[in-house]
Amino acid sequence: MFNFFALFRGPSQAARKATELYGSIVTQARQPAFYIDYGVPDVAEKRYELIVLHLVVVLERLRAAQDRGDAVRQELVEAFVRDLDGSIREMAVGDTKVPSNVKKAAAGLLDRDVLYRQAFAAEDDTGLQQTGSAPDSSSAERSADDMTLVGLLSELVFDGGNARGTQALYSYTLAVRQALRNGQTDLAPGDLIFARPEDYLTEVGRGSR
Repeated sequence: MFNFFALFRGPSQAARKATELYGSIVTQARQPAFYIDYGVPDVAEKRYELIVLHLVVVLERLRAAQDRGDAVRQELVEAFVRDLDGSIREMAVGDTKVPSNVKKAAAGLLDRDVLYRQAFAAEDDTGLQQTGSAPDSSSAERSADDMTLVGLLSELVFDGGNARGTQALYSYTLAVRQALRNGQTDLAPGDLIFARPEDYLTEVGRGSR
């Protein structure tokens, strides 16, 4: 039965929490160190990739909470889609392809979520996450078809190049994911604390491009 009064209710608690979490994700993905020190190209496509990377890690944490995280997880995805819609419309005023572009970008999140989850599972199986081992330069330049975390980061974020940046982002991603899994990071609204990206640059590569 239709509830007329529901039209006047404000956002749910899950929606409010998701909105604040998404704001923290976007803020982190725009940290200058990713673009200046890691060498991530500061273009729309790569900013999208960094947002998706952080979003996937947070979604994984919410998924582990099962029923307690389901509502927030759904609202978080919806916040991402709304942001995409607004950003794409702003960049392409009057473009009739905006709805299809939004749909394509939103589908990209689902595709990457599957790929990253497979890569995370492989990390868990090999025990690399426990040792904190970073890939060497030769292993950093792989394709996304490898289904490894290193390969995905290299291909999606760096277009298959920048071994130093890939190593740093790999180590950073493992650290953020482990902190979330260990409960060291609170998922309360506005209180999502990420690692400092500059802490994961190798000393040899620090400050050089």
